[in-house]
Amino acid sequence: MLIADRISEMREVYFMDAGFEPKRNTHLNTSQIDTVFDTMSDGVMTLRTDGTITYANLSFHHIFRLSENTDLTGKSFEHIFLKNKKNKTFQKFYDALMEGTLEREETHLSYYTADGEKISLLIQITARNPHSPSSEIMLLVKDRSVHITLKQRDRDCAFIFSGLIICITLYLMTWSCIRFTLNIHLRTAVYTVMIETIAFFLFLEIIFLTSFSLKDLGLLPNSRTFLKNLKETIFVIIIYSLIMVLLNSILFLTGNNVKSRFIGGSPAGALNYLMTAFIQEFLARGVIQNCIKVLVKIKYQKFFCVLLTSLLFSLMHMPFGFIFMMGAFLLSLILGYIYERQKNLWGCFLLHWTCGYLTMCMFF
Repeated sequence: MLIADRISEMREVYFMDAGFEPKRNTHLNTSQIDTVFDTMSDGVMTLRTDGTITYANLSFHHIFRLSENTDLTGKSFEHIFLKNKKNKTFQKFYDALMEGTLEREETHLSYYTADGEKISLLIQITARNPHSPSSEIMLLVKDRSVHITLKQRDRDCAFIFSGLIICITLYLMTWSCIRFTLNIHLRTAVYTVMIETIAFFLFLEIIFLTSFSLKDLGLLPNSRTFLKNLKETIFVIIIYSLIMVLLNSILFLTGNNVKSRFIGGSPAGALNYLMTAFIQEFLARGVIQNCIKVLVKIKYQKFFCVLLTSLLFSLMHMPFGFIFMMGAFLLSLILGYIYERQKNLWGCFLLHWTCGYLTMCMFF
């Protein structure tokens, strides 16, 4: 039996590397062999040179997205795995394997499942007398999809983060030139539009030039946790509003200059701020915080991501003044924490809109 022979060879190599003389007549029984192969992370399959499958472990089923209860023994490999017409490269590999004309024993391939999912594979081949009708071929399969996806995410985040730093630098340089060199005082709405333009540019960059999905950006809420997250967000809004009311009252009673009206603003302003809050949350949480999380892998990663995101977000509010900038920083810390808990933007968006607009109406 090929599997038993292969196990014996592996055991002999292990003992020799450890400095022991292996026992030549020691064999594993069928149950022990199944246990060893079913606990491997790599997929193992054996098949005859006519394409008939003789064995496949559980990892092989998982890698190729098959149910554990699917019995592959005695089935045709071509019939099971080569139905999808996208697998032309995999078909060529299989034909060369059956003909014994493969040039390399290790091959990198992409495989498409019946559902269209693309899997990146590393396949190692061990053959015994390939031209004998009774011979078997062993395939050792590694799923490299996660590894490749992580590398792609690293490249995407580095690309996005570079674009973000360029945009913020140009934004602050433009503001500095207009405000201090040309001595032109622009309305705050102009700077808000500039921030929204940056967010829109980065959105186009992410959609067309990276592999990020809407779920990766936090735009798709989880239906199972939606109500729980909504209740949590409303609770935070109530606490934040009470603190702002208390602060406003303290400032008023101590003779500080605050707005004569308790709440200013207008329905039109609140409506306009809806879009502003959403775009800014997409920029801060969906872009900055996600990119930092992928690029920075250190101790206390989440805390560092929230802190650095809040610092960058507060810098973008520099044209509005120091007090406003610090308010944006503190609010961003809260929003960053909420995003890490809820894993989507919608709770942050609601919190940003209500608390941000309330703060502007009361103090600015």
